[in-house]
Amino acid sequence: MPNPYSEKALNLNLGLPLSSNGLAFKALRFFGWFGSTIFRFTLEKPLFLTWKSLPVSLRSFISFKSWSVWLYIHKNTLGKSTALHPSLSHEYAALTTVMWAARLFPMTLSRMRFGLNQIECNFPPHPHLKKTTINASNGAVRGVYISSQSGSPSVETRRVLFWLFGGAFLSGDVSGNVGLAESVALAADCDVFLADYRICPENTIFDASEDVRACYEWLINESGKVASGSQVSVLGISSGGGLALRLCQQIAATKDPKLQLASSILLCPWVHYDWENLFPSLKENVVHDLIVTQAVYDYVVPLAETMAGGAENRLKVSPLSDLCTGICPTFILASTHEVTYDEDLALYEKCKAEGVDVQFFTKEYLCHVFCLIPHLPESKEGMKAAVDFMKAKW
Repeated sequence: MPNPYSEKALNLNLGLPLSSNGLAFKALRFFGWFGSTIFRFTLEKPLFLTWKSLPVSLRSFISFKSWSVWLYIHKNTLGKSTALHPSLSHEYAALTTVMWAARLFPMTLSRMRFGLNQIECNFPPHPHLKKTTINASNGAVRGVYISSQSGSPSVETRRVLFWLFGGAFLSGDVSGNVGLAESVALAADCDVFLADYRICPENTIFDASEDVRACYEWLINESGKVASGSQVSVLGISSGGGLALRLCQQIAATKDPKLQLASSILLCPWVHYDWENLFPSLKENVVHDLIVTQAVYDYVVPLAETMAGGAENRLKVSPLSDLCTGICPTFILASTHEVTYDEDLALYEKCKAEGVDVQFFTKEYLCHVFCLIPHLPESKEGMKAAVDFMKAKW
């Protein structure tokens, strides 16, 4: 079987004669850094502010129309020649081409936060969304509650999706996830509570986990929405998946049946933060991952100690290092060629060994959080499997 991390096994760098460690590629990264630095201190802020000032419906319209034109051109010119593997869709090939250059530009905190906020362009909220802003427990509980379950559910019959956004603990926000969460909740016929939590580097992962638990306990004990955790499924994306797993472990440790969740949905979860002993996929797959590129890796990993609150916490803060015994039924989704695959596989095997009802959904050759990119046929299958699992456990 070919080594999935071998450059020879994959169509890297759009099929161009470039090695990720070669002189030509390094020269491109230098010019990318130079141009990016000029952009950062001149046009970046006004362009970002101008774009964000547009109504989300208009931003979404521009994004989808631009994508339609690009896909048509790409399909009829380059076809699948730029894809990582010929089995991938035309859509993924076109996405690969348009996103490839991002690996040439250095990542910054402002760029990461801007990019994650723009998820709403791909999933614009419904104009008549029934949304309530939550600010309770003296500010310890923050988020957005969306009422989307059909009929008139009671406290005993209501189902709620507890949503934890991703963003490597450094970015991501509730506002950018509202439309996406709404789309999943509608498919699952449930309400959704998007929990807000503190992010790094201003705070630590421990702070984020504390906020998540406070939001969950408020939902169960004080919100008046549900009678017990058996009516709630938690969904976490990437770093949010790590927070979701940690929440499940904390609940299992309490042995309180009222808190036990119906299920957890972990989408490409990032669950291992020991930067001195990273899994191979996190180090090697950055050469072709469209989301977590080498530039993202180079920015995030040096901040890991700060995010953990000190080097001594790197294992303590990692949910993969904790017990999974007694956690709720768990669905894990990952691509075999993305950065978190190895740790997600390790989590799956750990759950099986510890008696957890667990399902592992995988697809080949795709990027991190591929399931959240609406243009891709590959994403639909993954999200359907996640929703089906969720509904089966309620």
